[in-house]
Amino acid sequence: MSNDHSKLTFDELRWVINIRKTLEEEVEEDGEFAVSIFSVPKLLMASDPDSYVPQQVAIGPYHYWRPELYEMQRYKIAAAKRFQKHHQSCKLENLVDQLNKLEQRVRACYHKFLDFNGETLVWMMTVDAAFLLEFLQVFAMQEGAKVQRVSSSMSHLVDYAGKKSAHNAILRDIVMLENQIPLFVLRKMLDLKFSSLEAADDMLSLMFIGLFKEISPFKMMEEYPNIDVSESVHLLDFLYDLIVPKLEQQPDTIEVELQQEEQKEGNDEEATSDSSHVKQFLCEVWKLLSKLNKGPVKMVK
Repeated sequence: MSNDHSKLTFDELRWVINIRKTLEEEVEEDGEFAVSIFSVPKLLMASDPDSYVPQQVAIGPYHYWRPELYEMQRYKIAAAKRFQKHHQSCKLENLVDQLNKLEQRVRACYHKFLDFNGETLVWMMTVDAAFLLEFLQVFAMQEGAKVQRVSSSMSHLVDYAGKKSAHNAILRDIVMLENQIPLFVLRKMLDLKFSSLEAADDMLSLMFIGLFKEISPFKMMEEYPNIDVSESVHLLDFLYDLIVPKLEQQPDTIEVELQQEEQKEGNDEEATSDSSHVKQFLCEVWKLLSKLNKGPVKMVK
């Protein structure tokens, strides 16, 4: 029965077309784009699905067709319409045309096989990007940027005070590992809006840092690392870079630790104190990463 069912649902012609297209288009790109949006291991997903499965909105293809999330589709479409209405010079078809040329790059970002045709995938990216940017612009406003205020139709979802349950639910969802879209899609959409990739990156940085301030338990941080948005692969990756130092920054840390070890005999008390501070810092980082995995939000009273 299972074999018969598989034959009924498997489109052989579509499979062959996809294989031919992939082989033709990926030859020159082989190894150039690494997977960056991974699927959660089944063991973790089974042990605590609420921490890894979006409950309010799907961003990207992994959870797109789940019935309980598809209700948000009307808000996504409305956000895409507003983007086009407010920026007459940048039609969404222009973005779709650009993404069509980058379809294989989009697919390469995802760990799972994406069973969508090319046109469906790029329109999904475009609509989700419009919704995500409209939601994130509230954080840019908190950082002092002058942007279009959220429309009345989105007002019950987006809350400047962070007290509405829908706002918190969306916050929780957009920092989940499987609920990401490639950052270059957001950059291209804002590039259409500002006609400048530099201005687009500046706006994204304001949005992401404002979001980080909203969800981060490190309220004492006054200055944030200067992270190049173009080097991040998606939203969650940017937030991770705000917390964890880049690999190229680690050798300096290791060298300092080695020097401290050489002086350990004559500085036992100081070494013990330093070790305590390091352990305390690592504990705080671990707590933050754990909270990010669970979609940190402000609790609604």
